[in-house]
Amino acid sequence: MPKPGKAILKKLRELLSKVPPTALLWAAAVLLAGVALVLGSRTVWRSIVRQPQFRVHALAIAPADYPEYIDGARMTQDVRSLLSRVPGDSSIFDKHLALAVQRQLRNCPWVLRVNSVHREMPNSLEAGLVFRKPAGIVSMGGRQYMVDGQGYWLPAKLFKRPREWRGQCLPLIVDRMLRTPPPVGQAWDGARLAVGARLSEFFREKGVLKKLDLAVIDVTGVGRPNEPDVVLTTADGAQIKWGTSSVYSLVGGLPRPAFLVPDAEKLAMLLSKLDDYPDLQGIKYVDLRFRGRVVFAEDN
Repeated sequence: MPKPGKAILKKLRELLSKVPPTALLWAAAVLLAGVALVLGSRTVWRSIVRQPQFRVHALAIAPADYPEYIDGARMTQDVRSLLSRVPGDSSIFDKHLALAVQRQLRNCPWVLRVNSVHREMPNSLEAGLVFRKPAGIVSMGGRQYMVDGQGYWLPAKLFKRPREWRGQCLPLIVDRMLRTPPPVGQAWDGARLAVGARLSEFFREKGVLKKLDLAVIDVTGVGRPNEPDVVLTTADGAQIKWGTSSVYSLVGGLPRPAFLVPDAEKLAMLLSKLDDYPDLQGIKYVDLRFRGRVVFAEDN
């Protein structure tokens, strides 16, 4: 009995013997043309990719729009210096280019988040960036430093005071034990300055700074044993014992305090006291750390 494979080959030979020679020639020609087309397409594509109009130089890449609190010209220089590490003179069709740029932008200490990096024909990349934003002002060693809500230092040469700060005198955030200068790309002073910055934003957004001349947010005791947590001081010297804060849950490295009196509740108690003592005149201290009860002492 013949094997199945030999039977199939025999049948194929019989079929081909019945096909006219000209048809076989046409089929071969079509096959060769297809192969040539594929090879030629690759050659043409490589030629297109090499064209100068499709070349992207990393130094030309910059975010399209900056928030108003950023010095765009200087930030562009800073971003470009970072992108100089990306291989230059790449093609817009390089599938790895956008990813390489995205990785470098994530290393930028002034960028909070990289939403996207995508190609824009014929030769540019568009980056969707979220920059860090000033949230408070730290005072140390006679100097003032802007920080964001995570406690990251934002240098004055790149960042300006946001528009919503205008016309308001923000309290200074103080840690009396802080001695080290601000690092680049790291939270400064652990979680303490971040707590102060978020509280500064809270007081500004709630309109407290228009009713009370708040001068200092002291975060020395945040996370330290045997120290009061947050203490506020007005320009006239009245103290507000704020204690622990709701913003602890938003800052890494701080556990949620037991028996927390929420910031909103403390604020309501403080505003009620301002009705009786405008700008806390005549008050030595106000203690808001106890739920439903305001402890205070008059300044005799």
